[in-house]
Amino acid sequence: MKKINYQQKGLNVHLISALMILTAISAPWFDLSVSNHSFIKTYIAGIGIIILVLMSLWNKRPDANSSLHISTIKTSLLALFALGSVSVFWSVNVDFSITKWMIWFTIFCAFVVGYHLKIDNKTLLKLAWGLLIAAFVIAAVGILQYLFDPFTLTQATPPSSTFGNKNMTTQPIVLIWPLALFLLFSNQVKGRQVWVLTTLTALLMVFVFYTKTRSSWLSIIAEVILIGGFLLLQRKHFTSWITWDSNKTTATLFAIVLFLLMINLNKYGAESSVGSAASQTASAFQDAGKSGQVRLRIYEVAIDMIKAAPIFGTGLGSWFHNEIQGGFGTHNVLSYQRAHNDFLEVGVETGIVGMVLLLIAALSLSIAMFKIIFNDNLRHSRFYFLLWVGLTGSFVQMQFSFPYQLAMPALLFGLYAGITAKHSEQFIKPLKLLKRKTTSLYYRFVKGAWMLILVVISSIYIEWIIAYSMLNKINISRNFNQIEYNIPSIYHLEFQNVLGFLSQAYLEANKATAGGN
Repeated sequence: MKKINYQQKGLNVHLISALMILTAISAPWFDLSVSNHSFIKTYIAGIGIIILVLMSLWNKRPDANSSLHISTIKTSLLALFALGSVSVFWSVNVDFSITKWMIWFTIFCAFVVGYHLKIDNKTLLKLAWGLLIAAFVIAAVGILQYLFDPFTLTQATPPSSTFGNKNMTTQPIVLIWPLALFLLFSNQVKGRQVWVLTTLTALLMVFVFYTKTRSSWLSIIAEVILIGGFLLLQRKHFTSWITWDSNKTTATLFAIVLFLLMINLNKYGAESSVGSAASQTASAFQDAGKSGQVRLRIYEVAIDMIKAAPIFGTGLGSWFHNEIQGGFGTHNVLSYQRAHNDFLEVGVETGIVGMVLLLIAALSLSIAMFKIIFNDNLRHSRFYFLLWVGLTGSFVQMQFSFPYQLAMPALLFGLYAGITAKHSEQFIKPLKLLKRKTTSLYYRFVKGAWMLILVVISSIYIEWIIAYSMLNKINISRNFNQIEYNIPSIYHLEFQNVLGFLSQAYLEANKATAGGN
C-alpha cells in the first residue's frame, strides 16, 4: 500500500524518558510512618503526563487544513475509555470510580503523547535507552535491597524496589526489557555501549530472578520464545535483521556469566549460598500450587460479579466495593483490592462490552504492529516487533496480576499504543479520513481545555496528598480521633491500606496504654 506522507514536529523524547525514570524512582523515601507506594507513583505519572500533553500541543504546528485519521485502534480504545468514564453514572462506588478513572486517564494522555511523538530511528534509539535506564533504576534499587538492605522504604518488603510489592515492581520490566534487544541488534550501538547495554540487561534479569515472581518469569519466558521463534522464521534474512560482531558476542557472554554468578548471591554472601539459585527456583514453584488455588478463588468471585452485571458492569473501581460490601466476598476472598486478572476486572467494571472492546483493541494493535513489521524498513520493523513482544508478555502477566491498574505500566501501554497508532497510519487505510479546517482560535481552545484539565486533576491529587500527609502526622502524634477530619472529599481507593495501618497503630497504642495502667 502506498505510504501516506505527513509532517510532524514531535516532543523531545528525553522528557518522556525523564518522566519514566522519575516515576520509577518515586517512593516514600522520607521518614513517613504511613505511606502508599502506588499512590505516589500515580500522582507523579498523572500530573507529569498531562504536562507532556500540553508540551506536545505547544510543539504542534497550526494547520488550517488538517485531517482526522479514524482507525480501529483509536475507535476501540476511545470507546473503552468512554465506557469507563460514563460508568460513573451507574457505579456502585463513585469515589472508587474516580480513583480508577485517573489511571485510565493517564493511559489516554500517554496515548496522546505517543501519537504526537516524531518517529525516526534516532528517536526510537533514544526512547529505548531512556526506558531501559528507567527499568535499571527499578532493578538497581531492588538488588541493593536484596543483597545489602542499605535503606528501608516504609511499608515495603525487599526486594520490592520503590513499588512496595515485588509483584508490582517487575511489571514495567516485562514491558521494557525486549527493547534492549532492539539496541543490541542495531548497528548504531557499538563499542562500550554494547557492554553497558548487556550489563544493564543482565542486572534486570537478576532482579526479576530475586523477586521470585512467577507471573513475571512466565511472561519473560513467553517473550523469549516469541523472539526465538520469530528469528527462526526469519533465518533466511537473519543477517539483515541483526547486526552482530565479536564485541557483541564477548559482551553477551560476560552478561550471561554475570547473571549466573549473581543469582547465586544473597545477603550472606556467595559462600553461604551455594545452590541458592536452584533452591530459590524450587521454593518459588513449590508455592505456585497454593498461590494458584488462591487465584482461582478470586477469579470465581470475579466471574460471579460479571454474571450479576453482565452488559456494562458495576463501574470503574467497583471490584473492591463488590467484594467488601456487595456480598460477593467469601471467607477466603475478602480483602483483595484487585482481582489479580486485569481482563476479568475490566469485565467486572465495564461488563462484556468492555471485555470485547479490550480484545478488539489488542487485536487491532497486533495487526497494526505486524503491518509495520512487514512493510517498513528493518530498523522500524525490529522496534515494533519487540514492542509487540513486550505487550504480549504483559498481556500474559495481566492474566495473573494487575499491571494496568498501576501508574508505570499504564504510561507504557498508552505510549506504545500511541506511537503504534500513528506510525501504522502509513500502511493501514483509515476507517474514515475526515478533512477539516481549523483556526488559531481552535488551537487556543484545545490548549486552554488541557490547562483546565491539568488544574482539575492536580487539585484532586493535591487534596489526596494533603490528606496522606495529615494522616502521617496523626500516626506520629497518636491523636487518632482527628482521622475523621482528614478524609478528602473524594475517597481514594488506597485509603483502605492507610486506614488499615492506622487501625493497627491505634490498637497497639491502646494496648500500651492499658498495660501502663
